[in-house]
Amino acid sequence: MKISALHRLYNVYGGQKSISMAGYWLEHNSPEFGIAIDEIEIIMHFYHDGPARKSLESMQKEFHQTLKSLPKSKFLRKKKQLTLEIEGTFITGYEIERLSKPPIQINPAWVKSALHTIVEALPFLEKKLKKSDDFDFKSFKAYCKDRLSALPSTIEELQPVYDEVLSSRKAAFEKLDPWEKLDISWEDYHETARALLPDPFLWSVTDEFSPNGNDTGADTLELFKEWNKKNETRCTIEFLSKLMIDWEIDIKSPYANEYSSYTYFQATVGLAFASAKIRGECEDELKKLASAALDRQINTMSLDVGWEFKDECVNKLAICKSIIEKMA
Repeated sequence: MKISALHRLYNVYGGQKSISMAGYWLEHNSPEFGIAIDEIEIIMHFYHDGPARKSLESMQKEFHQTLKSLPKSKFLRKKKQLTLEIEGTFITGYEIERLSKPPIQINPAWVKSALHTIVEALPFLEKKLKKSDDFDFKSFKAYCKDRLSALPSTIEELQPVYDEVLSSRKAAFEKLDPWEKLDISWEDYHETARALLPDPFLWSVTDEFSPNGNDTGADTLELFKEWNKKNETRCTIEFLSKLMIDWEIDIKSPYANEYSSYTYFQATVGLAFASAKIRGECEDELKKLASAALDRQINTMSLDVGWEFKDECVNKLAICKSIIEKMA
Protein backbone atom coordinates (compact mmCIF):
# COMPACT_ATOMS: atom_id res chain seq x y z
CA MET A 1 0.00 0.00 0.00
CA LYS A 2 1.23 3.45 -0.93
CA ILE A 3 1.27 5.94 1.95
CA SER A 4 2.09 9.54 1.09
CA ALA A 5 2.57 12.46 3.45
CA LEU A 6 2.54 15.82 1.68
CA HIS A 7 2.64 19.41 2.86
CA ARG A 8 0.61 22.44 1.84
CA LEU A 9 1.54 26.05 2.49
CA TYR A 10 -0.49 29.03 1.29
CA ASN A 11 1.56 29.08 -1.94
CA VAL A 12 3.15 25.61 -2.13
CA TYR A 13 1.90 22.04 -2.35
CA GLY A 14 3.93 18.86 -2.63
CA GLY A 15 6.65 16.84 -0.99
CA GLN A 16 8.94 17.96 1.82
CA LYS A 17 11.67 15.47 2.63
CA SER A 18 11.08 15.07 6.37
CA ILE A 19 7.29 15.08 6.11
CA SER A 20 7.37 12.65 3.17
CA MET A 21 9.64 10.42 5.25
CA ALA A 22 6.80 9.93 7.75
CA GLY A 23 4.67 8.38 5.00
CA TYR A 24 7.59 6.37 3.63
CA TRP A 25 8.28 4.93 7.09
CA LEU A 26 4.71 3.64 7.30
CA GLU A 27 4.78 2.33 3.72
CA HIS A 28 8.13 0.52 4.01
CA ASN A 29 7.54 -3.26 4.14
CA SER A 30 3.96 -2.71 5.35
CA PRO A 31 1.72 -5.80 5.56
CA GLU A 32 -1.64 -6.22 3.81
CA PHE A 33 -4.73 -4.90 5.57
CA GLY A 34 -7.33 -5.51 2.84
CA ILE A 35 -8.06 -4.78 -0.81
CA ALA A 36 -10.34 -1.74 -0.31
CA ILE A 37 -7.43 0.72 -0.09
CA ASP A 38 -4.42 0.97 -2.38
CA GLU A 39 -3.27 4.41 -1.28
CA ILE A 40 -3.52 6.65 1.77
CA GLU A 41 -2.65 10.31 1.22
CA ILE A 42 -2.10 12.66 4.16
CA ILE A 43 -1.86 16.38 3.43
CA MET A 44 -0.52 18.56 6.23
CA HIS A 45 -1.39 22.25 6.14
CA PHE A 46 0.95 24.65 7.92
CA TYR A 47 0.12 28.13 9.17
CA HIS A 48 2.45 30.71 7.64
CA ASP A 49 3.56 33.17 10.32
CA GLY A 50 5.73 35.25 8.00
CA PRO A 51 4.77 37.89 5.43
CA ALA A 52 3.16 36.70 2.20
CA ARG A 53 4.98 37.15 -1.06
CA LYS A 54 4.09 40.26 -2.98
CA SER A 55 0.60 40.05 -4.55
CA LEU A 56 -0.18 36.78 -2.71
CA GLU A 57 -1.59 38.35 0.45
CA SER A 58 -5.18 37.38 -0.35
CA MET A 59 -4.10 33.81 -1.13
CA GLN A 60 -2.41 33.57 2.27
CA LYS A 61 -5.52 34.94 4.02
CA GLU A 62 -7.82 32.46 2.26
CA PHE A 63 -5.45 29.60 3.08
CA HIS A 64 -5.47 30.49 6.76
CA GLN A 65 -9.27 30.46 6.66
CA THR A 66 -9.26 26.89 5.32
CA LEU A 67 -7.26 25.76 8.35
CA LYS A 68 -10.41 26.27 10.43
CA SER A 69 -12.20 23.55 8.41
CA LEU A 70 -9.59 20.88 9.18
CA PRO A 71 -9.39 17.99 9.68
CA LYS A 72 -11.32 16.56 6.77
CA SER A 73 -11.12 13.33 4.82
CA LYS A 74 -12.58 11.61 1.80
CA PHE A 75 -12.61 8.10 0.37
CA LEU A 76 -12.56 7.55 -3.38
CA ARG A 77 -13.74 3.95 -3.43
CA LYS A 78 -13.32 3.35 -7.16
CA LYS A 79 -9.78 4.68 -7.00
CA LYS A 80 -9.19 2.95 -3.63
CA GLN A 81 -7.69 6.15 -2.28
CA LEU A 82 -8.23 7.47 1.24
CA THR A 83 -7.23 11.11 1.80
CA LEU A 84 -6.80 13.02 5.04
CA GLU A 85 -6.16 16.77 5.36
CA ILE A 86 -4.90 17.95 8.74
CA GLU A 87 -3.05 20.87 10.23
CA GLY A 88 0.58 20.42 11.22
CA THR A 89 1.45 22.52 14.26
CA PHE A 90 4.94 21.31 15.12
CA ILE A 91 6.51 23.83 12.70
CA THR A 92 5.24 26.77 10.66
CA GLY A 93 5.01 27.27 6.93
CA TYR A 94 7.48 30.12 7.20
CA GLU A 95 10.03 27.80 8.82
CA ILE A 96 9.56 25.19 6.10
CA GLU A 97 9.98 27.88 3.45
CA ARG A 98 13.07 29.31 5.17
CA LEU A 99 14.78 25.90 5.29
CA SER A 100 13.81 24.78 1.78
CA LYS A 101 17.08 25.61 0.05
CA PRO A 102 19.18 22.59 -1.09
CA PRO A 103 20.80 20.48 0.11
CA ILE A 104 17.83 19.39 2.19
CA GLN A 105 18.43 16.68 4.78
CA ILE A 106 15.95 14.59 6.71
CA ASN A 107 15.15 16.15 10.07
CA PRO A 108 14.41 13.24 12.45
CA ALA A 109 12.52 15.50 14.88
CA TRP A 110 10.21 16.68 12.08
CA VAL A 111 9.66 13.08 10.94
CA LYS A 112 8.68 12.02 14.45
CA SER A 113 6.34 14.98 14.91
CA ALA A 114 4.73 14.43 11.50
CA LEU A 115 4.23 10.73 12.19
CA HIS A 116 2.79 11.48 15.63
CA THR A 117 0.36 13.96 14.03
CA ILE A 118 -0.73 11.31 11.53
CA VAL A 119 -1.29 8.66 14.20
CA GLU A 120 -3.36 11.08 16.29
CA ALA A 121 -5.56 11.89 13.26
CA LEU A 122 -6.24 8.29 12.18
CA PRO A 123 -9.77 8.24 13.70
CA PHE A 124 -10.83 10.85 11.13
CA LEU A 125 -9.82 8.44 8.35
CA GLU A 126 -11.64 5.53 9.95
CA LYS A 127 -14.94 7.43 9.83
CA LYS A 128 -14.92 7.23 6.02
CA LEU A 129 -14.92 3.44 5.94
CA LYS A 130 -17.99 1.21 5.90
CA LYS A 131 -18.25 -2.20 7.54
CA SER A 132 -18.48 -3.66 4.05
CA ASP A 133 -15.09 -2.18 3.01
CA ASP A 134 -12.45 -4.87 2.97
CA PHE A 135 -9.86 -3.17 5.18
CA ASP A 136 -8.79 -4.00 8.74
CA PHE A 137 -8.43 -0.47 10.07
CA LYS A 138 -8.01 -1.62 13.66
CA SER A 139 -4.89 -3.55 12.70
CA PHE A 140 -3.70 -0.65 10.57
CA LYS A 141 -3.94 1.74 13.53
CA ALA A 142 -2.00 -0.67 15.72
CA TYR A 143 0.62 -1.01 12.98
CA CYS A 144 1.03 2.78 12.73
CA LYS A 145 1.50 3.12 16.48
CA ASP A 146 4.11 0.36 16.44
CA ARG A 147 5.96 2.08 13.58
CA LEU A 148 5.95 5.35 15.53
CA SER A 149 7.51 3.57 18.51
CA ALA A 150 10.13 1.97 16.25
CA LEU A 151 11.04 5.18 14.42
CA PRO A 152 14.84 5.71 14.29
CA SER A 153 16.27 8.96 15.59
CA THR A 154 19.15 9.47 13.16
CA ILE A 155 19.49 10.49 9.53
CA GLU A 156 21.80 7.52 8.95
CA GLU A 157 18.99 5.11 9.86
CA LEU A 158 16.19 6.96 8.07
CA GLN A 159 17.89 7.77 4.76
CA PRO A 160 18.18 4.12 3.52
CA VAL A 161 14.42 3.64 4.04
CA TYR A 162 13.70 6.90 2.20
CA ASP A 163 15.91 5.82 -0.71
CA GLU A 164 14.43 2.29 -0.86
CA VAL A 165 10.81 3.47 -0.96
CA LEU A 166 11.64 6.14 -3.53
CA SER A 167 13.42 3.57 -5.72
CA SER A 168 10.55 1.09 -5.43
CA ARG A 169 8.01 3.76 -6.38
CA LYS A 170 10.11 4.85 -9.34
CA ALA A 171 10.37 1.27 -10.65
CA ALA A 172 6.58 0.82 -10.35
CA PHE A 173 5.98 4.18 -12.03
CA GLU A 174 8.11 3.30 -15.05
CA LYS A 175 5.87 0.30 -15.75
CA LEU A 176 2.77 2.50 -16.13
CA ASP A 177 1.45 3.80 -19.45
CA PRO A 178 1.56 7.60 -20.08
CA TRP A 179 -2.04 8.12 -18.94
CA GLU A 180 -1.61 6.07 -15.77
CA LYS A 181 1.51 8.07 -14.90
CA LEU A 182 -0.62 11.21 -14.64
CA ASP A 183 -2.53 9.73 -11.67
CA ILE A 184 -5.51 11.97 -12.38
CA SER A 185 -8.88 11.76 -10.66
CA TRP A 186 -11.01 12.22 -13.77
CA GLU A 187 -14.14 12.84 -11.73
CA ASP A 188 -12.63 16.25 -10.89
CA TYR A 189 -12.82 17.29 -14.54
CA HIS A 190 -15.46 17.72 -17.24
CA GLU A 191 -16.65 14.48 -18.83
CA THR A 192 -15.46 15.61 -22.30
CA ALA A 193 -12.12 17.07 -21.15
CA ARG A 194 -9.98 14.04 -21.96
CA ALA A 195 -11.44 13.84 -25.48
CA LEU A 196 -10.79 17.56 -25.96
CA LEU A 197 -7.21 17.20 -24.74
CA PRO A 198 -6.13 13.76 -26.00
CA ASP A 199 -2.37 14.07 -25.37
CA PRO A 200 -1.04 13.13 -21.87
CA PHE A 201 1.48 15.96 -22.20
CA LEU A 202 -1.37 18.48 -21.98
CA TRP A 203 -2.29 17.14 -18.53
CA SER A 204 1.22 16.99 -17.08
CA VAL A 205 1.81 18.87 -13.84
CA THR A 206 5.59 18.46 -14.04
CA ASP A 207 6.42 19.38 -17.65
CA GLU A 208 7.45 23.06 -17.73
CA PHE A 209 6.17 23.34 -21.31
CA SER A 210 2.75 21.88 -20.48
CA PRO A 211 -0.01 24.52 -20.19
CA ASN A 212 -0.64 23.73 -16.51
CA GLY A 213 2.76 22.22 -15.72
CA ASN A 214 4.69 25.44 -15.06
CA ASP A 215 4.15 27.30 -11.77
CA THR A 216 1.95 30.04 -13.25
CA GLY A 217 -0.14 27.60 -15.30
CA ALA A 218 -0.58 25.30 -12.30
CA ASP A 219 -1.66 28.19 -10.05
CA THR A 220 -4.07 29.37 -12.76
CA LEU A 221 -5.71 25.93 -12.94
CA GLU A 222 -6.13 25.62 -9.18
CA LEU A 223 -7.40 29.18 -8.74
CA PHE A 224 -9.83 28.76 -11.64
CA LYS A 225 -11.15 25.52 -10.11
CA GLU A 226 -12.05 27.39 -6.93
CA TRP A 227 -13.46 30.44 -8.73
CA ASN A 228 -15.57 28.31 -11.06
CA LYS A 229 -17.38 26.60 -8.18
CA LYS A 230 -19.31 29.83 -7.54
CA ASN A 231 -19.07 31.34 -11.03
CA GLU A 232 -19.95 28.55 -13.46
CA THR A 233 -21.91 30.83 -15.80
CA ARG A 234 -19.57 33.82 -15.73
CA CYS A 235 -17.10 34.66 -18.50
CA THR A 236 -13.59 33.31 -18.09
CA ILE A 237 -12.21 36.69 -19.19
CA GLU A 238 -13.59 38.08 -15.92
CA PHE A 239 -11.42 35.59 -14.08
CA LEU A 240 -8.39 36.44 -16.22
CA SER A 241 -8.85 40.15 -15.54
CA LYS A 242 -9.07 39.54 -11.80
CA LEU A 243 -6.00 37.31 -11.92
CA MET A 244 -3.96 39.95 -13.73
CA ILE A 245 -4.98 42.57 -11.18
CA ASP A 246 -3.95 40.24 -8.33
CA TRP A 247 -0.61 39.64 -10.05
CA GLU A 248 -0.12 43.36 -10.80
CA ILE A 249 -0.22 43.04 -14.60
CA ASP A 250 -2.01 45.49 -16.88
CA ILE A 251 -4.18 43.24 -19.08
CA LYS A 252 -4.46 46.08 -21.63
CA SER A 253 -0.68 46.27 -21.92
CA PRO A 254 0.63 42.86 -20.84
CA TYR A 255 3.95 43.05 -22.70
CA ALA A 256 5.32 46.03 -20.79
CA ASN A 257 8.24 44.04 -19.36
CA GLU A 258 9.66 40.52 -19.25
CA TYR A 259 7.86 39.47 -16.06
CA SER A 260 4.53 40.78 -17.30
CA SER A 261 4.92 39.21 -20.76
CA TYR A 262 5.84 35.74 -19.55
CA THR A 263 3.30 35.65 -16.72
CA TYR A 264 0.50 36.84 -19.01
CA PHE A 265 1.45 34.23 -21.63
CA GLN A 266 1.49 31.35 -19.13
CA ALA A 267 -1.69 32.49 -17.37
CA THR A 268 -3.68 33.02 -20.59
CA VAL A 269 -2.67 29.70 -22.11
CA GLY A 270 -3.06 27.98 -18.74
CA LEU A 271 -6.58 29.38 -18.40
CA ALA A 272 -7.61 28.24 -21.89
CA PHE A 273 -6.70 24.68 -20.95
CA ALA A 274 -8.10 25.04 -17.43
CA SER A 275 -11.44 26.07 -18.96
CA ALA A 276 -11.39 23.05 -21.28
CA LYS A 277 -10.57 20.77 -18.35
CA ILE A 278 -13.17 22.19 -15.95
CA ARG A 279 -15.93 23.40 -18.30
CA GLY A 280 -15.34 21.25 -21.37
CA GLU A 281 -15.07 24.34 -23.57
CA CYS A 282 -13.12 27.54 -24.16
CA GLU A 283 -14.78 30.86 -24.98
CA ASP A 284 -13.88 32.45 -28.31
CA GLU A 285 -12.32 35.57 -26.79
CA LEU A 286 -10.07 33.50 -24.53
CA LYS A 287 -9.14 31.24 -27.46
CA LYS A 288 -8.05 34.30 -29.44
CA LEU A 289 -6.00 35.70 -26.56
CA ALA A 290 -4.31 32.35 -25.85
CA SER A 291 -3.60 31.70 -29.54
CA ALA A 292 -2.07 35.16 -29.96
CA ALA A 293 0.03 34.71 -26.83
CA LEU A 294 1.28 31.38 -28.14
CA ASP A 295 2.17 32.87 -31.53
CA ARG A 296 4.18 35.59 -29.84
CA GLN A 297 5.97 33.11 -27.56
CA ILE A 298 6.74 30.70 -30.42
CA ASN A 299 8.24 33.53 -32.44
CA THR A 300 10.30 34.64 -29.47
CA MET A 301 11.57 31.13 -28.79
CA SER A 302 12.41 30.56 -32.47
CA LEU A 303 14.87 33.46 -32.34
CA ASP A 304 16.77 31.98 -29.40
CA VAL A 305 19.73 30.21 -31.01
CA GLY A 306 21.56 29.24 -27.82
CA TRP A 307 18.93 27.42 -25.78
CA GLU A 308 19.25 23.63 -25.82
CA PHE A 309 15.53 23.05 -25.19
CA LYS A 310 14.35 25.46 -27.88
CA ASP A 311 13.10 22.81 -30.33
CA GLU A 312 11.23 20.87 -27.64
CA CYS A 313 9.64 24.06 -26.36
CA VAL A 314 8.57 25.32 -29.80
CA ASN A 315 7.15 21.90 -30.76
CA LYS A 316 5.09 21.63 -27.56
CA LEU A 317 3.83 25.19 -27.85
CA ALA A 318 2.74 24.38 -31.41
CA ILE A 319 0.80 21.37 -30.08
CA CYS A 320 -0.92 23.65 -27.56
CA LYS A 321 -1.87 26.13 -30.30
CA SER A 322 -3.26 23.37 -32.50
CA ILE A 323 -5.38 22.01 -29.64
CA ILE A 324 -6.70 25.45 -28.68
CA GLU A 325 -7.84 26.08 -32.25
CA LYS A 326 -9.85 22.83 -32.14
CA MET A 327 -11.47 23.48 -28.77
CA ALA A 328 -15.24 23.75 -28.60
